Formats: sequence, C-alpha cells, structure tokens
Amino acid sequence: MDRLLIKKTIKTDVTWLLSGNVLYSACQWAIVLALAKLGSPQQVGEYALGMAVSAPIVLLANFQLRALLASDVWNQFTFSKYLTFRLVSLGLALLVVACAAVYAQEDWGPRGIILLVGFGQVLEYISETYYGLMQKHERIDRIARSLLLKGPVSLAALCVAMYITRSIAWAVCGLALGRLAILLVWDSRLGFTTKGDNAPAVRIEWDGGDMLGLLRAAFPLGVISMLGSLIPNIPRYFINGFEGSAGLGIFSAIASLLSAGTLVVSAFGQASFLPVVTACAEGDRTRYRMLIWQAVALGGGLGFVAVVASVFFGRSLLIHLFRQEYGGYTDVLVRLMIAGMLMFMASGLGYIMTAARRLGPQIPLLLLAAVAAVATSAWSIPRHGLRGAADAVLISAFVQLVGTGVILWQIDRRLRSREPVAVFDGPGCRAEGTAAVAKV
Repeated sequence: MDRLLIKKTIKTDVTWLLSGNVLYSACQWAIVLALAKLGSPQQVGEYALGMAVSAPIVLLANFQLRALLASDVWNQFTFSKYLTFRLVSLGLALLVVACAAVYAQEDWGPRGIILLVGFGQVLEYISETYYGLMQKHERIDRIARSLLLKGPVSLAALCVAMYITRSIAWAVCGLALGRLAILLVWDSRLGFTTKGDNAPAVRIEWDGGDMLGLLRAAFPLGVISMLGSLIPNIPRYFINGFEGSAGLGIFSAIASLLSAGTLVVSAFGQASFLPVVTACAEGDRTRYRMLIWQAVALGGGLGFVAVVASVFFGRSLLIHLFRQEYGGYTDVLVRLMIAGMLMFMASGLGYIMTAARRLGPQIPLLLLAAVAAVATSAWSIPRHGLRGAADAVLISAFVQLVGTGVILWQIDRRLRSREPVAVFDGPGCRAEGTAAVAKV
C-alpha cells in the first residue's frame, strides 16, 4: 500500500512539474515570437544581445543553488543563509552585467536594455531559491503553479508594453514586473513549510564561514552552467559586431526554434538521472549502455525530423512564425537544425555524464567547445554572415558531442573492468566501493 502511494505521489509530482515546465518554456519562446511580430529584427537583436551578455554572468552567480538547497536534508545551512548567498551573488552579477553593458555598447539605450534583461534573470533565480525550499518540502505542486502563473503573466506584460510603446526597454520592464509580481505574491509565501500559523522567518543571515562553504560546494556547478550558456552565445557576439542588431535578431529568432527539442531532451535527462546513478553504483554496464543509446536515438531522431521539416517547409515556417523578411534565411535554418541534432545528442549524453557525477572533465570539455566556437566565428562570420554563425554552432556542438562520448567511454571501461565508479565525485561527496555515498 505504501509503495502504491509513493508511486502515485511521484506520478502526480511529475505531472505537475511537466505541465508547468512545458507552459513556461512555451512562454519563454513566445517572448522572441512576440518581439519579432510586434517589432523589427533590430529590436529582437537588442533583446538577444541582452540575453547573450547577461545570461552567462547570471548563470555563474546562480551556482545551481536550488539543487544544493533541495538536497540539504540535514539542514546544514538555514534557508536564510541560502537566500543571503543568492542575493549577494546575484547582486554582484548584476554589477558585472552593468560593466559588461558599458563595454559592449556605446549608447545608454542599448546598455539599459542589457541591464534590464539581466535584472529580469536575477528575479528568475531568486524565485529558484524558493523553488529549492518547495522541492525540499515536497511541494512540487507549488513550483508548477508558480511556473503556470509566471509564464503567462510575464509574457502578457511584455506583449502589452511592446504593443503600446513599441520599445524593447519598456517590454523588458513589463517582463521583469510580471516576474517580480509572482515572486512577491506567490513564491515568497512560506506558510507551506509549517502546519502551524507561523512561517519560518526569512532574514539576511551572513556567516563568512558558511558562505565560503556554500561557494566551494557550488562553484564547479556554476562554472559548468556559465560555460554551457556561453558557448551558444559566442557566435551572437560576433554577429552583433559584423552584422549588427538586425542580423542578430534574425539569427536569434531562427535559433529559438531549437527550444522545443531542448525541452524534450531535458525531460529525458531528468527522468534518466536516477537510473544512471543506479547503473553506475551497481556496475550495470548493460543498463548504462542502454541509457546512452536511448539518449542518442532521442536526440538524433528529434534532430532528423527538424532537419527534414526545415528543408521542405523552412521558408513558409519562418514567414508564418515571424515575418516576411525572415523567409530568406532558409539555409541558416537548415544549418541550425543540423547543429541542433548534434546539440540534442550531446545534451542528452551530458545529462548522463552529470548523473554519473563526472563534473571535473566537463569544464575542460566546455572550454574546448568554447575555443572552437570562437575560432570558427572569427573566421566564418566575417566571410559568410549568418550562415557562418550557424556553422560555428555546428562545430562547437560537434566538439562537445565527441568530447562527451570520450568521457562516457571512459566510464564504460571502468564498468567493464568492474572498477569502482565514483558516482558522486563532486564537492562534499565520496565514493565507497562500487556505490556512492553523498555527504550533504
């Protein structure tokens, strides 16, 4: 009876979270669609540049703190300390974004857009801190409800502001206000953590030793997140320099079509996490290989469908989704869909690599992919424009896929020789025998 209840609870949680993630991801993609419909390619490019500049910085400061908070079952740190750490790190990140904006743009208008986009992302990750607490208290339904509210409210605010003012700055302000409203009205209400009337106090709680401990535990995850965000944005920096905001807007709108496949791969990665951990801990090489082939088949299949659709229906798809001027870039769409096929496979395999806690090798791999993106962008974009940018995405995805394959092959060799596989080799973790024991 207990087992049936647990299965029912897990199924309910997955249903809630999937519905929230799907709607929220759709709303995130619709932001680009709305800006393309209501504004010019140059305005889409201004928003895309704001994302390209601020996202890697904010993701580094995010440190994937939600996962650490949700897994802190022994309450090593209070929620107030997690929140304090998050506010300090994101505050510093916003200062860095401001400096980067001054460096990247000469006029205060575009600088302001970059800073506003960064502020909107900061609000996102403050909410993520509360999501970690909700997850810790097994209130997945509250996370889903937040996503179900935040996505449409923020998108509606952006669309109304853009329709009335035709200004990207005001549109991003609307987006940020929508996120802030949900943060204040829903996310920050902590009554769910107690059965009584008194919710836990939330205050600034600074402790230098604890803050340093959190930084040590979270830093590798922050670096990985930052590099993962930086790599696809590298060609966009070069596009902005050589093709201007209009070219960047067209490229970013077309590249946004990859988000649907990314969502499916992400769902597979989250579902495969525990099976990968179990397979590595038990030395089950057959199951480990099966999960790898599933990731390759899923990513390759999604990418193949996307390539075929772009070849036969690319022009009409771009015109109907965006505007007439986007229809002349079918060749860029096809190249990006081919790159997407490699990216989907690399992303799915990356989830397996992370589940096996091979965190250390990911950093040099991502650095190598970043170098490939820089080199290809510097050579190809001045010569071939947006097609060259798509080629840069393709080359970096190929490097990442090959490198991921090498790391997974090394894990396979250890499983074949029945050597201990340190499933948790990150900070605060240790391995014992063929199983892993996490010290939170």
